[in-house]
Amino acid sequence: MPRPRPFRVTWWDRFLIGLAPDWGMRRVKSRAAVSLLGSRSYQYEAAGSGRRTSGWSRSATDANAAAATSLVRLRELSRDLRRNNSWARRGVQTISNNVVGWGIQARAVSDKPEVAARALAIWKAWAESTRCDYDGRMPFTGLQRLVMDAVVESGEALVVREPAAPVDGLPVPWRVRVLEPDYLDPSKDGVIGAAGGPIIQGVELDARGRRVAYWLYETHPGAVVAGANFTSRRVPAEDVIHVYRVERPGQTRGVPWLASAIAKLQDFDDYEDAVLMQQKIAACFSAFVQDVDAAPTALGEQDADDAKLETLEPGHIEYMGPGRDVKFATPPAVTDQSFSTRNLRRIAAGLGITYESMSGDFSQVNFSSARMARLEHWANVHDWRWNMLIPQLCDGVWRWIAGFAAALEGWAEVPVVEWSPPPMPMLEPDREGLAYSRLVRNGFQTWDQVIAERGEDPEAQRLAIAAGNKRDDELGIVLDCDARRVSAAGLTQERVGPGGGSALASDESAP
Repeated sequence: MPRPRPFRVTWWDRFLIGLAPDWGMRRVKSRAAVSLLGSRSYQYEAAGSGRRTSGWSRSATDANAAAATSLVRLRELSRDLRRNNSWARRGVQTISNNVVGWGIQARAVSDKPEVAARALAIWKAWAESTRCDYDGRMPFTGLQRLVMDAVVESGEALVVREPAAPVDGLPVPWRVRVLEPDYLDPSKDGVIGAAGGPIIQGVELDARGRRVAYWLYETHPGAVVAGANFTSRRVPAEDVIHVYRVERPGQTRGVPWLASAIAKLQDFDDYEDAVLMQQKIAACFSAFVQDVDAAPTALGEQDADDAKLETLEPGHIEYMGPGRDVKFATPPAVTDQSFSTRNLRRIAAGLGITYESMSGDFSQVNFSSARMARLEHWANVHDWRWNMLIPQLCDGVWRWIAGFAAALEGWAEVPVVEWSPPPMPMLEPDREGLAYSRLVRNGFQTWDQVIAERGEDPEAQRLAIAAGNKRDDELGIVLDCDARRVSAAGLTQERVGPGGGSALASDESAP
């Protein structure tokens, strides 16, 4: 007997459910039952339908269909957690701190040094000014962090190119505006667009699956603004950068990074509130004195709104009337001290960060374990940078600015850009600095590669070193760190003399 095909919910099933929900669901359940009756046992235990897997939610939908009905709800929950849950806020902050830090810096590359220098000067004049921001609040490095925060919290962010006014004084007449994903019109879904491709949750594709436009609201749909326009308009894709982490092939929209930890974060928050309340109640159990001769009185203080409600407060001493007795329920104490640690580790794992970064608890780590955890986490940071933020956001904005500059200056091509993100912080600078020195001396890395890895521009570093050395020579200053004159062992060494000749430096010789 041939193995039957596994049961799947077809497009016809979904159509019938939408037309007649009750009848359509009964039809699907009947088909599923027939499929199970005719099937053989599964070779994989997890693929079975027994008691252990009966509660699992299994779906054959693609990435877009799976997220379509959940994105709005997930964003709402994720934002609420970031506003009100300190652990969620700490997790989002940790990711942005590590991925963006003080900012991902650009370095122009061209066969013509003057072109590279001019391109970088134009970029710095634009990117280092708060006027590059549509709202006029942040330079481009601040916008990087804003986008990263939105991606973690909401799953995605939109960056729209807007024309700048002449009074803005920018070298390139463009500003960038960061929008939350709520601006995408979800009603534009499941239809064929003008380019011959589908529109998926506000993203319009052509017949070959390339993005051609975005359907964006004029105003945030959750805004309370008098006279707001909540209709969407078609914005060409060349004016929009859509930043999100792609987790499944064909995924068109991003999912909040807190999604896998939302339930745990809320449960853990409730647990901490319950423990705190338990301690507050315990503090109210002070002393009760029973007077056998007095008349019965109420226990505690009566609430003005409800005569039957009686309250206690810490350090309370209550005199009870004859015949009155009170019994209190004793809540179970949490004896497992590692409960919070296990939950925070699980939440941190869902976000892709370390427990130590999440909790700020470094009491159980030494240098080796801290470095191993840091290296493991840094693999995620590297992925988020080089497979998402840099190619999507940074490269996209560079193409806008450098492309316009190339047309303005008459360059034959747009200069290539290299990005230098902040490095992983050194845990022990003396050891790690020595490791860098040995890598360069043995040819495993170049000096330029090390400087770029440290988040700096090698050419700018050279110019700074040359300027510093020249100024020290003018003032007759010899520092122990000057490798031209002093060796690593603190001994004087041959140095370059005036006119390019060599001279032997000594303690008695003039600098």
